[in-house]
Amino acid sequence: MRRKNLAFVAVMILFLVFSGVAFAQAKSTIPRFIEIGTAGTGGAYYPIGIAMADILTNRLKTQATAQVTGGAVENIRLIQEGSVKIALTTTASAYNGLYGHPPFTKPNPRVSGLFSNLTQGVYQIAVRENSNIKSLQDLKGKRVSLGPQGGLGVELSDYVFKAAGFSISDVKATFLSYEESTTMMDDGNLDAVIIQTALPNPALSQLQASGKHFDVISLPEDIIQKVTTEHPYFSPFTIPASMYNTATDIMTLNSTNMAIIDRNLPDEVVYQILKAFMTDIDKIRASHPSAKTFTLEHAWEMPIPLHPGAERYYRELKLIK
Repeated sequence: MRRKNLAFVAVMILFLVFSGVAFAQAKSTIPRFIEIGTAGTGGAYYPIGIAMADILTNRLKTQATAQVTGGAVENIRLIQEGSVKIALTTTASAYNGLYGHPPFTKPNPRVSGLFSNLTQGVYQIAVRENSNIKSLQDLKGKRVSLGPQGGLGVELSDYVFKAAGFSISDVKATFLSYEESTTMMDDGNLDAVIIQTALPNPALSQLQASGKHFDVISLPEDIIQKVTTEHPYFSPFTIPASMYNTATDIMTLNSTNMAIIDRNLPDEVVYQILKAFMTDIDKIRASHPSAKTFTLEHAWEMPIPLHPGAERYYRELKLIK
């Protein structure tokens, strides 16, 4: 009888050990599909997302894809509903989205940090040549594309216009991709295009390369001060005249871009994902000119909590003290 009991105990121990191993393996299994939310194809997010997808597909043997989305603001919702596992956004949208500040109506607790200081998202107001738009106030009553609905350009335009004493309803607003917007502006069907992307914007660069001309207008200093005071995740930024062959440097606003990840993913999975990205960081840098200064040393600095798996990676490298 004693021998039977001992045998039963031994079997149970082996069962629990192997069950524990299987459970741990299940928790750390890389998902078969990994979706990366980007933005429209005319900005920096999309080519960067493609590079990120290639890294994960090649290094982790998963099927990762870069998905076209409405951009920084919409990507918060896509993470929260589980439509994508990773997404690119801005520090402002990540913070506001996580804690439920406007333009979000409720917290989005599945938003967690992966890496930051990826690129600078610069607010750019391009206007049709000979449109007689010389200042922010001149946009009133004009045909203006604010970029894709759900993008940060729409949100920031709301802040900028209100600081200037008018609103989005005071312009003839449309919400189009950057490529479609610049094409329509070149054809004379739009007066201005508002773009929130890293520099240089591919759609504007394509216009330049084809010999087409456009102007870029600056924001007044007092408007920049009002917006940055009320929304401290934006900061002043200068677009050099050489960027778009403007007569002078352009004064505007920018927001740092970052990658967020689904908080529901297991820690080990996120650790392996981040390790893959940082092992191939040169591929991310080469994906778009704006990402060439992306560094591991500052990747952990962000206004929202890191995913525990990401935090473990940065602590192992002693980047977080």
